[in-house]
Amino acid sequence: MRILTLLADDYDLDRFKKRLALSGYHVIQAKTEQEAWDLLQSNNIQVIVFDCDLAQNALLEQIRGLEHSGYIYAFALVVPEAMASVEENERTTFVDEYIVKPVEPDELIARLSVVDRYIRTLSALRAKNDPPEPIRDSITGTFTQSTIVELLSAEISRSKRSHKPFALALLALDNIDEMETSFDDDTVERALAQVALKIWASVRSYDLIGRWGKNEFILLLPETSLAGASVVADRIRKNVNSVPFQLPNNGHLVLSASMGFVQSGQEQVATLDGLINAAENALSRAGQVGGNHIVFAWET
Repeated sequence: MRILTLLADDYDLDRFKKRLALSGYHVIQAKTEQEAWDLLQSNNIQVIVFDCDLAQNALLEQIRGLEHSGYIYAFALVVPEAMASVEENERTTFVDEYIVKPVEPDELIARLSVVDRYIRTLSALRAKNDPPEPIRDSITGTFTQSTIVELLSAEISRSKRSHKPFALALLALDNIDEMETSFDDDTVERALAQVALKIWASVRSYDLIGRWGKNEFILLLPETSLAGASVVADRIRKNVNSVPFQLPNNGHLVLSASMGFVQSGQEQVATLDGLINAAENALSRAGQVGGNHIVFAWET
């Protein structure tokens, strides 16, 4: 795997490069945005690791527009105090993961070992479409529905081989009907984008988030049981509630979300359709009890 770095001079770049090379990664270093862009066009790059202080949105947008290459996974490095407000950063649409800097090579290696399997899936998905379909939703920055289906199919196969379950959830914004009745599409889309960012802030670096239909999200939690998923679910619910959504009339609306979870490995969910149907049923039950609720499939 080829990794392009755009890092500040205060990093020990030689150590960084050697450590990744020992794990089988080929590191190419850039010192400026222009050099990074030139290298991206002339090399088969799968991952870019960049310091947020060195890269502007224009470069990131160009990366997402590269059609001759497979999907390029983007790690953005930020200072610790910026992580709390990362949701306000317009780069979110283009970035896959944020990491507090300075990043240690071993931390990046651990993350790469997890994301490698779906980098391959994303590249295959992009390659088979002519012209390439978007990988990420333009409103929320999450994976598009077609992309998350491909990733879910790959995870089903991997889970069957490894005998390790994963958890799947559908999430719906409880306030969506009220907002669609009272406000324009732009307001609804901003609310969905805020919820997406709260989900992103609640899950682990290797969990996957996609947009499902118009107003729902789908979460894929690899190697996770329902017991583990319950911790993530509770964190999502609290984070969605934590920051009121600002309305166009200068008012505020406290957002809430309902979730339906299912775990793979059950006979009832041996297929992709079975998983989705079980998650939809659990989500429906969550909504029926008044919203802001989590239901796990087959719980009594």
